[in-house]
Amino acid sequence: MAADKLTATRCRPLLGRLLALLQAEFGDDLLAVALFGSVARGHGGPLSDLDLLIVHRGPREAALDRFLEVTRELRDGPEYKRLMTEGFLPDPYPVFLSVDELERHPWLLLDVVDHGIILFDPQGRLGDELRRVGQRLADLGARKVTLPDGTWYWDLKPDWKPGETVEI
Repeated sequence: MAADKLTATRCRPLLGRLLALLQAEFGDDLLAVALFGSVARGHGGPLSDLDLLIVHRGPREAALDRFLEVTRELRDGPEYKRLMTEGFLPDPYPVFLSVDELERHPWLLLDVVDHGIILFDPQGRLGDELRRVGQRLADLGARKVTLPDGTWYWDLKPDWKPGETVEI
């Protein structure tokens, strides 16, 4: 593992603690958690955060308040402090989705399908939706186009014609 990269493997102890804290704080309201973004792709740097998709029950505002408590505890733990001494600032950055929002297949799921790592999904809800999105992308002939600078975009339907509506 490269010393200058923050990867899911390097974060495994921190992610394990984070998941335990989330489960303790949210209980049955926590339905699924996935890591995505630069750390999941193995390209995290010193200032990369931990992008998390969190599927939950209950109001978003309450979920955010609960998550702030988890973050405070996480920062006090040895896993977070170890990564800080290695030159990283591994703060978690959540994106909260209700089950209804997840089932509407927001654009964010394109990246989670592409490189996300499911950390928690006991009922398989997130995995099922990601499979549906992946199948829909395949049916459309969608492709991820990576540019020379490393950025990318999605060509959802290469044979798209004016007037057609594309849904994932």
